[in-house]
Amino acid sequence: MKSSEEEAQVAYRRLALVDFPEDLRLGLNLGFYRTFAVPTIAKVLVGTGKMTRNPRARAKATGELMYTLIEHGLDSSAGREAVAALNRLHSGLPVGEEEFVYVLAAFCVAPVRWIDRRGWRATTTDEKNAAYGFYAGLAERMHINLLPRSYSELASWMDRFEEEHFAVTGEGQALMDATRCLLAARFPSPVAPLVRLGADTLLDERLRAGVGAARPPAVIRGLVTVALWARAGRLRRRNRPTA
Repeated sequence: MKSSEEEAQVAYRRLALVDFPEDLRLGLNLGFYRTFAVPTIAKVLVGTGKMTRNPRARAKATGELMYTLIEHGLDSSAGREAVAALNRLHSGLPVGEEEFVYVLAAFCVAPVRWIDRRGWRATTTDEKNAAYGFYAGLAERMHINLLPRSYSELASWMDRFEEEHFAVTGEGQALMDATRCLLAARFPSPVAPLVRLGADTLLDERLRAGVGAARPPAVIRGLVTVALWARAGRLRRRNRPTA
């Protein structure tokens, strides 16, 4: 019999690889962008130089680690190697444990909220719990001890943290400027140019304020919204059960 943690990993794997492969990848991008609005985290990211010099390579490396964990499981040999790599990367960074909790929260909550808002269907309570279970397991293996006890508590904690800590900094703006192009890469080619033009439309108001991004013109917001609505409809038809 599988443990509840194993069941959560299996359910989250299905969410990420089968039901919402494009949306979850985009949601992880948006979750990573949220860290740019936290001054202590933005300062560390700029300090390494990797995100501003070669953002595509840095994003790819992060994505590969995360998808190794998702595809193979936290306790597989590949998963253990990925966890060890994450622990090495984060060892000795000049941030507190709250910042580490926040990064996990952003990776857990932001994709779920994006799917609920723009996916072909909303996530279920079980899927939200599975997302939480996956990241709670990762937190345990990274020795992060302050994670709230459920998805809803984690989401509420993340909102409070952002209200208290989000602030515009030069580092956050530099990171956002360097990585905007990566958002368009998550969309099919017919939609990508429009998304590239209105990339900031994909950011919520709090995040735009936190990275000093201007609100796109209404016509751009409207066009992006229509494109995303059409995309969701196409995916809904594709995923409709056959008789």
